[in-house]
Amino acid sequence: EIEIYAEQGCKGEKLIYSPSQDETLCEKCVDMCHKQFPSGRSAHGSVESFKVIGSGNFDPSWSVDAFALCAGAYSYKNPEVVRKGVKPSDGCVNTNKKANFFTFEGFPDVVMDIEPKSYHIAYSVESSLYFGYQVYANYYAFQESNQPENTGYTRLLTSSEMDDLADTVPTFQAPRDQFSLRYSPVNKPDVVAKWFESDNPPMEEVIVLIDPDNWLLRSVEKIASKVEKGHGIAEQAFFYKNPLVKELYQLVCEKNCDYTPDDAAVPYFIHRDDLRQIAPLWRTLTIKLKQMSFDDPSLNKKFHNIQLDWCAEMYGYVFAAAELGIRHTIRGQLQLRDVDTEVSPAMEKRIPMIHMGRAWFPKGTKSAEQWRHTEGRNFAYRGIQVWCKCNWTASHIIPWPIPEGTDFASRQTLRILHNSMEHFGPLPKSKYRGATTKFGYRKNFP
Repeated sequence: EIEIYAEQGCKGEKLIYSPSQDETLCEKCVDMCHKQFPSGRSAHGSVESFKVIGSGNFDPSWSVDAFALCAGAYSYKNPEVVRKGVKPSDGCVNTNKKANFFTFEGFPDVVMDIEPKSYHIAYSVESSLYFGYQVYANYYAFQESNQPENTGYTRLLTSSEMDDLADTVPTFQAPRDQFSLRYSPVNKPDVVAKWFESDNPPMEEVIVLIDPDNWLLRSVEKIASKVEKGHGIAEQAFFYKNPLVKELYQLVCEKNCDYTPDDAAVPYFIHRDDLRQIAPLWRTLTIKLKQMSFDDPSLNKKFHNIQLDWCAEMYGYVFAAAELGIRHTIRGQLQLRDVDTEVSPAMEKRIPMIHMGRAWFPKGTKSAEQWRHTEGRNFAYRGIQVWCKCNWTASHIIPWPIPEGTDFASRQTLRILHNSMEHFGPLPKSKYRGATTKFGYRKNFP
């Protein structure tokens, strides 16, 4: 094990990690980005010392290396060595706040054995053309991503009745809360709460809550196995470490108000019992936040930098978890967004899922001209935009084939879209989806 301390001389608050620890971009490693000491103090840039603890069977070839940059969460060509080859015999090693990333060297893979936990993938949608093709793509990606055989999967549908896609995709349906007519994202906490209140709630130990445009690429079993009751795992939110989040929390919290909310975003890996508690409070706080902004529009201006107007549902989740004292380990690159920096081939093999939005072909690709978009000029540096979920043609015009040199997120987006359409066929025309027009694309069934 490695013991990481907040004070020199291996004193004060500490964190303990074993070789079974891993990060998004590495195994047998731990970085301090998104980690906190027990008091809630950020561990990033705060590690003053560490020591390696060995038992009687400690192999002399085993050691720990320390680096300055968080290479477990972010890609660095040179993470900058602080100290290499540290063993129990070295005792306490002072780092002067320079060490943020540690790797276990020479440890056999058997040390990394994990106790698997059952888990259930779920996401919230309505019935529409906009969501329909995403549902097909999401379910296809799930089926192809090598999850364990008994992994659960549910589309959480907000609708007055079950729709026709339920014959193909496992679905739970619940009627909408009327507040969703004013703010549709409240559907997510509302349908999750109703799912747990139903006669058929999830039985798996861990719930992996994603968005419909999160498309799985590989098994998330190892991540789910690290979830404990009272402590989940989540992606770093765009508002990470923004002090406005704590300020907003003070306006709505009714208990645990001295708590610092975790800046969490989907995917949420959360214990079933924790989500059962979070969901109704998540819904209540989401409605409370939006009603406050309706009553006092100046709040949207005050909290513009954290996008209160649209993202109240995200704050509803993190504030509900904070009131209940449920923690999240925040990790980077649990998903790769379309607009994120391109990743290396080695990293491509570790990204659990994409969060799609747009797709580009390389500049100079002649075939791209037939699909070129006028929308998205701000992303022209990425290449020629050929597809966007914001465009009403996204459900049925899929650029194909994919040329060499296409970035990873675009390649996976178009591959899953194309293959899911081949697998399931075109979306059936029905009352549950609007017409294939600019105005019918986002029309939701009541």
